[in-house]
Order: sequence, then C-alpha cells, then structure tokens
Amino acid sequence: MISFTEHAYQKLITELNKFGMTRETVIETVKTPDQILYDTQTERYIAINKDHRSAIIYEKKGEDTLIITIIYSSTLMNVVERRRRSGRWI
Repeated sequence: MISFTEHAYQKLITELNKFGMTRETVIETVKTPDQILYDTQTERYIAINKDHRSAIIYEKKGEDTLIITIIYSSTLMNVVERRRRSGRWI
C-alpha cells in the first residue's frame, strides 16, 4: 500500500499539480523510477523521475510505502549530482 504524509499530499495538490504532477504520477514513479537513491542522513529512499523533474522521498516498511515529500526542480539532475558528490545520496 502506498500512502502520503499530509505534507506530501498538500504539496502535490497546492504546488505541483501546475507542473503536471498527479497522485498517479507519484505512485508510478515510486513503482518504476528512472533511478533509486538512498539518503544517508534520513535513511529514506529517493525515486527519480527525469521526465517530470521530480524526486519522491519515501520510507519503505515491509509492503507499505509512505511518501514523505516531493521535490520538483527544473534543474533536478544538478540537485541529484550535488547530493551524490557530497555523499548524502548514494
């Protein structure tokens, strides 16, 4: 089961829908990401969607997935590379 924190859901409907992001887009990104990374500071996973320029931050507990937040950036791959170089995202 995939669920959203209140923060992630509100961000999706108030900010990210204007960029074409939907609940279905987020769920599809988590299920079939272009890339999966791991955040060494928060111990959470990051699913990357290059087409939608988004990074979905989530926690996995058994069969359940909790979407924590969604990062949208027109320069997403630059953000990813900076965090990889710093060792935060691996």
